[in-house]
Amino acid sequence: MDDIKDSSKGDDFSRFVDAQNVRTDPFGRNRAAERLYRRAERIGAALYLLTRHIPESEPLRSQVRMETISLFGKILQLRDEMRAAESETILAFEASIRRLISLVRLLTAAGFLSFQNAEIIIGALDELGAYMTSAQRSSLSEGISLTRENIVGDTSPLGSRQFLKDIKDRKDVKDNLSVTPGQSGPSAKISSAARSQGILAILQAGGGLGIKEIASRLPDYSEKMIQRELALLVSVGRVKKDGFKRWSRYSLA
Repeated sequence: MDDIKDSSKGDDFSRFVDAQNVRTDPFGRNRAAERLYRRAERIGAALYLLTRHIPESEPLRSQVRMETISLFGKILQLRDEMRAAESETILAFEASIRRLISLVRLLTAAGFLSFQNAEIIIGALDELGAYMTSAQRSSLSEGISLTRENIVGDTSPLGSRQFLKDIKDRKDVKDNLSVTPGQSGPSAKISSAARSQGILAILQAGGGLGIKEIASRLPDYSEKMIQRELALLVSVGRVKKDGFKRWSRYSLA
């Protein structure tokens, strides 16, 4: 989305969209839905920017803007439904994505939108739909996080209990599994193991994949983290690498 051209604004678009740190969070523990919403915000802002020069009497202008606004509402409804494969809200979200792609193509055919900008917008919309599919399998799409103590209570011997803590006293569980360079210890090993398991599961389903393809199916991690984990798996002989640099393909050894 950073590639959208607007001669009168320059980089103001990206600065405006990314500048504000919004504290209002309706998604709770569902980090995947929150990320989905932020991506949709960028696409929505771009669509409004690209349609501002179209006459208000043109139906395509109002259709694109109304569909964009409705997309925000659909994502907000997904907070507790991202795990439900047959959710009507998910189907409505996917239908809205497809409708916006069609409207962008019509804008291009009518001469209101350049081929370059249309390609960028359509690609971003399609990635938004693909991210939704990947997020359904992500642990970050859960709206509730339980612990064993939540279910069975305190099982420690009575003699060892100095005081009892209410569940509300627990600190929030962080969903960011990233490991900073040079980090070691149990947390780093657990994070690395989770990434490895995810990568191996994807390659088992179908090998010969590039880093971008693998990363798109593991939205919890960045491409750089996936790249480091793949290098480790290749070095220990669990994954085979073919090709060089951007043309590298990975499969189970």
